[in-house]
Amino acid sequence: MGVTIKDVAKEADVAISTVSKYLNGGSVRSENKKAIEAAIRKLNYSPNNVARGLRTSRTYRVGLVTGSGDNPHMATLLDEIERQLWKDGYSLTYLNTECCDENTVREYIDFVAETGVDGIIVTASGNSRDCLQRARECGIPVVIMEECYTDVPTDCVQVDCAGGAYQAVEYLVNAGHHRIAAICGPESYVTASERYRGYLRVMEDYEIPVREEYLVNGRFKYDGGYECIKKIWELPERPTAVFITNYLMCMGAMEAVCELGIRVPEELSVIAFDDFALSVMVRPKLTAVRQPLIELADEVCRILVRRINGDYSDFPRKVRLKPAFIERSSVLLMHE
Repeated sequence: MGVTIKDVAKEADVAISTVSKYLNGGSVRSENKKAIEAAIRKLNYSPNNVARGLRTSRTYRVGLVTGSGDNPHMATLLDEIERQLWKDGYSLTYLNTECCDENTVREYIDFVAETGVDGIIVTASGNSRDCLQRARECGIPVVIMEECYTDVPTDCVQVDCAGGAYQAVEYLVNAGHHRIAAICGPESYVTASERYRGYLRVMEDYEIPVREEYLVNGRFKYDGGYECIKKIWELPERPTAVFITNYLMCMGAMEAVCELGIRVPEELSVIAFDDFALSVMVRPKLTAVRQPLIELADEVCRILVRRINGDYSDFPRKVRLKPAFIERSSVLLMHE
């Protein structure tokens, strides 16, 4: 016979009702929580979500509508969301919107609403107002992660992309650079527009003219970053620095830098938005803006589980997390 909630309660020396409350997302005392978690690990207890669902009218499933997980940024978020939700007793149903149009996203929302999820996490960009409205009509809590693009009252957790971009570009200006290029992402992405806005704010604050030929769109893609470096290096007056606004574009850009034999930072200083393995693998190591991805995923899950448990005391909650600026050796100090 398998391990039961009664066995867990006995091992943890708490009441069965306390274990049940914990497993269903309720608040229990810290010492009881630690004892229950230790008992679960020791006994290798796995909650029977089907039985729990029959008792609570829950499915213990969460829907996730997001882009492809084939890059370090999204893979990190997916791993942490799945880990955090599993710890809270929920499984994840995932839709990759990379090649989906708006109708497909809407169909997915309808599908999970009809088949049953307790909550939905959305990162898909674009005009998904009707999709979110559909979920709300079905009484399903929704938390938007990163792309806070809708006027529908909804919880949202994002990184201060404009602030991170401002810090990066200001660093270049303070290092003596005025000819600063920016490899930007799609205008339909809120995160892309915020990073671009951060760039523009620095140029305005320091009264540096914005040169249209230095603004190139890499579409948040590897080949986009590659093509953009090739393009700006063909200009009659090349930039002395470039701000690359996401990791995939940075990888493509650094391939082009290598092919063209561009010396970093002597000929071109580089700062990247996102900080993963590439930043410390290339030489020189890249100065970068690091997003708090684990904190981002954890906060999304915390808010969603609270909403599932009926706590709407601070709805709608808007959270903006601060990125970190990591100074390395890919920026030339012009004034030295």
